[in-house]
Amino acid sequence: MITCDQITVSYGRTIAAERVTFDVGPGEILGLLGPNGAGKTSVIRALTTILEPTSGSAWIDGCRLTDAPAVRSRIGVLPESSGYPTARSAHEVLRFHGRLFGMDRSAAMDRADELLELVGLHDQRDARVSTFSRGMRQRLGIARALMNRPRALFLDEPTLGLDPAGKQEILTFLREEAIAGGGAVVLCSHLLDEVERVCDRVAIMHEGRVVADGSVAAVVASARVLGGARVDVRPPAVPTTVEAINEVEGMRATCRTGSAGRIDVDFKPNGPAMADLAHELGRRRLDFTALEARGARLSDAFLQLTGATGEVLAS
Repeated sequence: MITCDQITVSYGRTIAAERVTFDVGPGEILGLLGPNGAGKTSVIRALTTILEPTSGSAWIDGCRLTDAPAVRSRIGVLPESSGYPTARSAHEVLRFHGRLFGMDRSAAMDRADELLELVGLHDQRDARVSTFSRGMRQRLGIARALMNRPRALFLDEPTLGLDPAGKQEILTFLREEAIAGGGAVVLCSHLLDEVERVCDRVAIMHEGRVVADGSVAAVVASARVLGGARVDVRPPAVPTTVEAINEVEGMRATCRTGSAGRIDVDFKPNGPAMADLAHELGRRRLDFTALEARGARLSDAFLQLTGATGEVLAS
């Protein structure tokens, strides 16, 4: 459904993406990952005909990338920053985009109603976009990207601004939409827990190149990273416990959103392990209710392959 073959994107003498290659099949969701500046956005802009690649080729639903009108009729795009005519209603915005894709007035109205229901905005169909929260605008952006029933969908941070329940709802919807429609989805996100839940495969970019491509399990295995641990504490003790663990060289603790009192601890390669964590918890007299080991995660592989720091890696 999507074939990206040796795509290179340059801005003058600066190479943003170099010989990027991946495929996305019907009903498949690919997570395109990488730290800021890795080249993800440049690849997406090339595949969505926003800019012309320096070299390489690509096909979307059998249409060569050089046939821009045919490609644009087959894709839906949710950019990280979506602009809207804020004085218009959600229904008006979607109807307008439907007409841009050649729908007649009746078909555009019906499709707008259908999508607003699916993304949970039907009760706000006539509300001005200026009154929408960040999460509501994100839902509207997803509906807009689906207006033309695209064969290929490109989503940049689709759950930005949504609460945990909203994130799960939208991810489930996108998963079902991709499978039912037989289209292909490329999803860019820094929330790697989400990627693990919804994506069939991942491609990790670093410094303009794809450094890993495959199923989550295959990418984690190829990175040869260690696992970590889960520590459960009483919710009020979370900040103190996270701070204490992060003081230990070779350990990184994060609080998992939506799981009150659960802390994920990652072990760096050639660093500490479970026994060291248990010793530190006891030595510092940190009160915990449970401690268990876990296998390596996508975030561990991401860090190992890119050396990224300061990224939002888990939801």
